[in-house]
Amino acid sequence: MFIFLVGLLTLSCLPRSVLGCYDDRDALLYRVDVTLPPKEGRDETADILQIKTTVEGLTDIKVLFSFKELGNSRVFFVLNVEKACSWPQLTSFLSRKGYEVKTTPVYRCSDYARELGVNITRDFYDMTLEDDEDLLLGKQIFHVKDLTTVEFDEKMRQMFKRDVGILKAGQRAACFRTLASLPVELMHFAPVGPQKMEAIEETLHGPETFDIEIIRIQNLAPYVGGCQ
Repeated sequence: MFIFLVGLLTLSCLPRSVLGCYDDRDALLYRVDVTLPPKEGRDETADILQIKTTVEGLTDIKVLFSFKELGNSRVFFVLNVEKACSWPQLTSFLSRKGYEVKTTPVYRCSDYARELGVNITRDFYDMTLEDDEDLLLGKQIFHVKDLTTVEFDEKMRQMFKRDVGILKAGQRAACFRTLASLPVELMHFAPVGPQKMEAIEETLHGPETFDIEIIRIQNLAPYVGGCQ
């Protein structure tokens, strides 16, 4: 944990140009996963509500999304870190609590799609999810393997073009890409329901060579705990 915190603080205080080659605002978007390890006598609901309140109260760090994984003691956030050296507010709190933490720089799928030549506005992926919606997180990892760069980019381009049609038909989803070269990793947050599963499965379909993980999540905004 200590090594993670030192590394995170060092990374966060680097100039924006060092953090990534994409738009500066995107270089300071992060997914932060917080797992509560088993502990005798732990009040999970109280701990999660404290994490939620603490993160929402951070200065110069805006919460874009906050979720809890159904059935597991894990919450995760997508944060816009408006001032990089604001990280100590969060890291000092997490270090005191002894939580397991993973931090991943991300940027918007709409920006990645535009890099590939697909005409998508930044706000095309719906960034609003209702508090009481049933939600899922779909994580896709696309491997290049024996594809050339041109072939791989074309497959990703076609996937985004398919997304455009699905989203225009009414399916909503927020989408981010991990800030790394390869493999390409995308994550979609989307409402789920019997009438929507076909569209969601189509949205998550992609090039032939990819791994996918789907988990059920709930919006953390109205979280009050209880049986799930």
